[in-house]
Amino acid sequence: MSSKPTETSSKKPVGVFRQIVEVPPKKHRDPRFDNLSGKFNEDLFEKTYSFISEYKESEINELRELLRKERNPEEIEKLRRLLDKMREKEKCNQEEGKQSRATTEDNLRRKNQLKREHRKTELQRVSQGKKPFYLKRSEEKKLELVETYNKLKNNPKKLEKVIEKRRKKNAAKEHKRIPFKRQKTAE
Repeated sequence: MSSKPTETSSKKPVGVFRQIVEVPPKKHRDPRFDNLSGKFNEDLFEKTYSFISEYKESEINELRELLRKERNPEEIEKLRRLLDKMREKEKCNQEEGKQSRATTEDNLRRKNQLKREHRKTELQRVSQGKKPFYLKRSEEKKLELVETYNKLKNNPKKLEKVIEKRRKKNAAKEHKRIPFKRQKTAE
C-alpha cells in the first residue's frame, strides 16, 4: 500500500463518521497507576516536599506584611481577598477543624516515625529468624499515646491538660452509652 492519499471526487460530500486523515488515538495514562512512575515511597515524598508547608506559611506572613504596608484601597481589598482565600484553604485542610495544619503534619510525621521504627526492629527480628509481627491499629494508637506521654513528662502542666481532656472525652463517650431514664406515665 502506498503512502499517498486516496483519490475521491471533491463534488461528493465527506461523510460524518469517515476519517480523512488517520490519527492514532491518544493514550492517556494516570501516573498513580502506571508502572513507569515507580512505587510510591512515602518517606521520600515527605522529605522531598517538606518545604511546601513552610513556603505556604511564609507566603501568608508576606501577604500580611504587604497588607499592613499598603495604602491603596483597591490593592488592600485584593490582598484581603487573597489572604482570606488562603486561610479558607488552610481551614479546609485542617483535620476535624480542631488542629492547625502544622500540628496535624507534626502528628502525621510522628506516627510515620513510630511505624518506621517498628518496621526496622521487626526486620532485625526477622533476620534473626523470628516471625514477623504486624501492628494492629489499636496497638499503633497505644504506642502513639505512650510516646505522647513520654514527650510531655518534662512539662507537668501540659501533661495535666492532656490527661484532663482525655478524661472528659472518655466521660462523654460513657455518657452516650447510658440509656435514657424512662418517664413515668400518668395513670
